[in-house]
Amino acid sequence: MKKDEAFKWDNKDFVNFYTNSANAIMLERQRSIRIFLEIIAFHFPKLSGLNILDLGCGDGVITKHIHDKSPNNNFHLIDASEDMLNRAKEKLNNSNASFRHLTFEDYYELEVEKSKYDLVLSANAIHHLDLINKKTLFAHIYKELKFGGLFLNIDPVQPSSDYSEEIQFELWQNWMNERLEKNGEEVGMFDDIPYVYKNNAENKPSTLWEQPQALSQCGFKDVDCFYKYSIFSVFGGRKER
Repeated sequence: MKKDEAFKWDNKDFVNFYTNSANAIMLERQRSIRIFLEIIAFHFPKLSGLNILDLGCGDGVITKHIHDKSPNNNFHLIDASEDMLNRAKEKLNNSNASFRHLTFEDYYELEVEKSKYDLVLSANAIHHLDLINKKTLFAHIYKELKFGGLFLNIDPVQPSSDYSEEIQFELWQNWMNERLEKNGEEVGMFDDIPYVYKNNAENKPSTLWEQPQALSQCGFKDVDCFYKYSIFSVFGGRKER
């Protein structure tokens, strides 16, 4: 999986590689998910009876965490990869969940359903949109959130300079190699991942400064970055009551 053209979400080999290796290549993935869940639990102490939208749900791992803790919610999952969506369906079998095969563009071109969702979340997906389309997506999310609703995003962000990128890519490589060594696997086997990610035309990350600003411009309050390690960040905001 070292060729850029293989890193496509309609490539089943890549989907298999990603789902099998995500914990080793997505820097501090489990910690980011834990922070995600802690913020959600703080914002929704009862965590029950909510309408939850998972945008770019992948294999449904985050929704599955929420469901296992509190199944009494309505889960809506959207992804552009039919293979990933099928994996999410398997993971959430017999749960109160609906699934739609849509791109982000498909989603935000749909008629707005005002005040539909209590929580909208996304993980490692929105960076496929350029900044203009991110702003369009954020505005659509804001309109569909209920007052008091929450939006959270885990996503890679663009470093502020080439020098900063070198530092952050080395942090990423070092972390992956620590994981590989711990698991008794070949150290260095994922060293090309940051550069394959960078050179993949499907990836269009924006800076950490641009995206919270865009959220604020849409009307979100208490916008903040809650965690960041290398290029991977957790940020979001709420729709004021």
